Parts: sequence; C-alpha cells; structure tokens
Amino acid sequence: MPARQVAHRHKLLFSVIGAVALVVIGAAAGAVILLSGAYSTAATKQHFAITYRILETGLRFSVARYADKIVVPDLERVADVNVGYACYRRYCVQCHGAPGVARDPLGRGQLPSPSSLSESAREWPAAHLFYVTQQGVRMSGMPAWEYRISTEGLWSTVAFLKAMPFMTVAEHRKLDAASSGADCPKPTTVKAYSRERAQIIFRQYACDNCHIIGGLVGPNTHVGPPLVNWHERKYIGGILPNTPENLVRWIVSPQSISPHTMMPDLDVIEPHAQHMARYLMTERE
Repeated sequence: MPARQVAHRHKLLFSVIGAVALVVIGAAAGAVILLSGAYSTAATKQHFAITYRILETGLRFSVARYADKIVVPDLERVADVNVGYACYRRYCVQCHGAPGVARDPLGRGQLPSPSSLSESAREWPAAHLFYVTQQGVRMSGMPAWEYRISTEGLWSTVAFLKAMPFMTVAEHRKLDAASSGADCPKPTTVKAYSRERAQIIFRQYACDNCHIIGGLVGPNTHVGPPLVNWHERKYIGGILPNTPENLVRWIVSPQSISPHTMMPDLDVIEPHAQHMARYLMTERE
C-alpha cells in the first residue's frame, strides 16, 4: 500500500478517535456537573442566549415540517370566532394574555415565558398555528389541546388567533361579552386505538404523575397504586369487578362510584377512557 494512503488512513483514524474522545469527555463533564448539583433548575435562572436561540430555531423548523401537510379549511365557513375565543378564554389567556388582559401569575412566572400570541398569530401561517395548538410544544409547558378541544374548536381557535392581532381593547371586550354563553367543544371521537396513542392519553391526563404505568417513561411515583399487570386484578377500587366496561366507568367518574377514593374526576371523555382501559387490560409487565 502506498505510503500516502497509509498516512491518509492514519489521519482519518486519529480524527475519528479524537472526535469520539471529545464526545466522551463532554458527556463525562456533563455528568459531573449534573451529579454535583451545580446546574440550577430554578425557574429564575434564564437560559443562555445561544440555548434560547437554538430551541426557538428548532421549534420553527419542526413546526414547518410537521404542519406541511395540514390542509387549512375555509375558516369563514367552518370556524366560529366566538367559539374560538371561548376556547382561548378557557385554556390560553392565563398564560398568553389578550388585548388589554394581563397573563395570570402562572403565565408570568414560567420559564421559558409563553410567547405573545398576537405576534405569533400575525407572523405564522394558519396551519402552523393549528399544529402547535393541537400538538403542543415539548419542554415549554404548552399542552396538546387535541385531547381537550374538538377539531372544529381548534380551527375556531385559529380563526380567533388570526383576528386577535388587529383587535383593539374595546373590540376584545365586546367579543368577550358576546361569547359569554359560548362553550369550547370537547372531542367526541378519537383516532383508532394504538398502544402509542393510549400512552399519550395517559400522559395528557397526568396519570403517570400518580401511578407507575407499564410501558410509560415517567416519575417513580407511588401516590396511587401501580397500574401494571392490571388484567390480573379482581376488583377496581375494591368495589367493582375488574371488567373493561367497569374500568371505563371508573376512569370517567371515580368519585361517583366511590366517594372515599382519593382519585379525582379528571374530565376524561369516554373515548379516551376506552383507550386507557384497553391498554391496561392488554399491557403485560
């Protein structure tokens, strides 16, 4: 083999070894910082500017990719701004505010701070607004409203968002009064069952904050009993025979079945409860 090729291979090998060494050293340094407790998780500590920019850029590119195939309907025909504002008033104004309306302390104290939707709604296409509202944003506190609001309600919310940047405070107050009787519609149907979708539903109702659930990555919590190998159980809450139908009843309204249970009513709609029950009955540890 010519000396030049040997030298080139050696150079390539040393480059790879150097790159791997840098990754290992970086991971080790990160582990030391993490385990030492030196990294502050306080909500009063702002991200580095470069961290914020990277996250913001990643969000925009991710939304653009996943919203690319969303077909925007004729919002004037299928959307109702009054309904959209009813959804916004119930779920969004606390964190994002509205014309002449301050955010709640919850929204003011989050990190990262929830963005001004007046600016986002003016700059972002309707498909992007729909995707973010429907799917939420990981590590930001923005929930996936697909599990609380119907598709029609989501598009109505988008219609309100597109109108909000051009509203005066007086116009917003008028809309607030006009929509006082409007309700934000819940989903009435859900997509076909899948193991992954059932896991999402459990997380959306924060079930994994109190229970260990087979197949879910979450806190090692013991507030409630672990929901593993559920098919082996004889009773639900010590009262109901363990059947899929009774499990759905329990998930939807535990307090009506046993007023002494510590499990609260979580406003779980029945189609979601059916997915949960099917998952628990079929999941094996």
